[in-house]
Amino acid sequence: MASDLLGFEQLLAELSASFINLSVQDFDRVMEVCLARIVEFLGICRCSLGRVLTINGSVEITHSYAVEGVVRAPKFLPAQVVNPWLLTKARANEPVVFSRLDDLPAEASLDKETWRKIGMKSHVMMPFFIAGQLQGALNFACVRFERSWPAELLPRLHLLAQMFGSAMERKRAQEELDLVLGFERLASSILGSLALATPQQADHAISTGLRQIGEFIGADQVALWLRFGKDGHEDATRNWQADAIDLPKSWAEVSALALPWVRARVSEGDTVRLARIADLPQEAGEDAEALRALGVRSLLVMPVNVSDRNAGAFSIACSQNGHEWPDALMPGIRLLAQVFGSVQAREAIERRKLAAEAEAVHWRERMAHLVRLHTAGEMSVALAHELTQPLGAIENYAMAARRRIGEASPDVQRVVELLDKMVAQTQRAGDVVTRMRSMTQRHELEPKSIDVARAVEESAEMLGRDCELRGIDIRFAAVRPLPTVEVDEVHIQQVVLNVLRNAIEAIDGAPPGHERRIAIDVRPSESDEVLVEIADSGPGIAKGDLERVFESFYSTKSSGLGVGLAICRKLIEANGGKLWASHNPGGGALFAFSLPVVNEPK
Repeated sequence: MASDLLGFEQLLAELSASFINLSVQDFDRVMEVCLARIVEFLGICRCSLGRVLTINGSVEITHSYAVEGVVRAPKFLPAQVVNPWLLTKARANEPVVFSRLDDLPAEASLDKETWRKIGMKSHVMMPFFIAGQLQGALNFACVRFERSWPAELLPRLHLLAQMFGSAMERKRAQEELDLVLGFERLASSILGSLALATPQQADHAISTGLRQIGEFIGADQVALWLRFGKDGHEDATRNWQADAIDLPKSWAEVSALALPWVRARVSEGDTVRLARIADLPQEAGEDAEALRALGVRSLLVMPVNVSDRNAGAFSIACSQNGHEWPDALMPGIRLLAQVFGSVQAREAIERRKLAAEAEAVHWRERMAHLVRLHTAGEMSVALAHELTQPLGAIENYAMAARRRIGEASPDVQRVVELLDKMVAQTQRAGDVVTRMRSMTQRHELEPKSIDVARAVEESAEMLGRDCELRGIDIRFAAVRPLPTVEVDEVHIQQVVLNVLRNAIEAIDGAPPGHERRIAIDVRPSESDEVLVEIADSGPGIAKGDLERVFESFYSTKSSGLGVGLAICRKLIEANGGKLWASHNPGGGALFAFSLPVVNEPK
């Protein structure tokens, strides 16, 4: 038995190591391999990992492995109906262990009958909690034979369940982070298109934004319901819905529906979030019946306020698939809903009249902030990867240290080394967060004397990890000392980051085997200017498009809105410089900008 426990300890260490630096894309594959190794080591029939849906107590089996000839665990299990005793034990953070069905207590009669029908003979259920809340359980099952579960093995099975639960939570958090960051990128692009749109283009920009939101979330309808008329009926409505979907297209149709509870909540300023229609309270029976008749499975409705009064609502409906509405996603959706409503109200009531210079200053500051959000969003994959690595390493070092401390003769020096590694990983994660803080803060034009070479090099370093992950060689060269320039450093770094992101995407779109290189050069020019050049080895810019790439709403990317380079040129011009594009002599594109030198008194 001692050798078996030692072997299981070794298996635990190996399984724990497999989750260090594990990407979301590889998680399912690695988890199935881990379950297979557990089944083989313990000599059991099946091992499954599931999460508990807190709303109704149902269990969703996320991962399962079974030996040949044994079916895997079902995808969904109504535990509150077929295994109520098991669910009660899990909620109390108590494992369920039995070697024979007849060992079960009388209060488990319904569970016993369920297990008898599916041929269960021996079973262990180890619940796992995250932040004090039940999240799921790891199950070990035998359907071909009975077996005992040694008492010395159970704590290790519990540790294994907790380890898998933590890994699942990191995956869920990473997926939610990717969703939120992806939506922030989309929101910044939509806001950028609205910022640059003329009054004639506003309606088209809103309709395009609704479509992009629906396609991103996987919804079937996204609608803006506005009421501005004297009689209280709609004066303007914007609606997008997927093909072959028959949902209401006007506020009058919505008013005719029996949705009294939803409409009352929204009128009072509340947001209604329904991951499933069953989440509606008992008093919303009419609403539930109407939504089911429409085929709506998930619904989000939030109020739209204009000039401090409720002017309508913004809704997202899903009829094909259910959808969760994470808290972190709400600020971005709310911001877009309010902007859409404000823009539409402005066009419906009066045109905004501002002096040309005041409007230019206002939108330049707004666009600068949008570029920072957009650029930060574009960097989300690399940043998420950088944060996931130290956080996962910290957890695994902590678990290793805990095992060392529990040994009969703990190696204190080794424990200290593990703690030092945890501190180093914590500092690494903190550096990533600090680097991004300056990118997302609001900022107004603040010219000052700066070291252009240093500012450009720091911007390149922020994307260094992203280039490394993609196999792109990024090189920096600068002539020092450089003449003095007086510009806004944040604006210059924004432009550099935007151009570099475009270069990275261009290289990713090149054919396999193509050279993957970015060269950055900073030097003085012959006309009292400092010149910055960024050359990539991508497919380059089509003939005749060297100027068009700076036009608003023109993009060479299928998913681009064409606002990034237009904003970059405005930022450089606001600092007294020029930005242009040309063909790279070595193949690819070359973007360059110049900044005027400050003539110092002699």
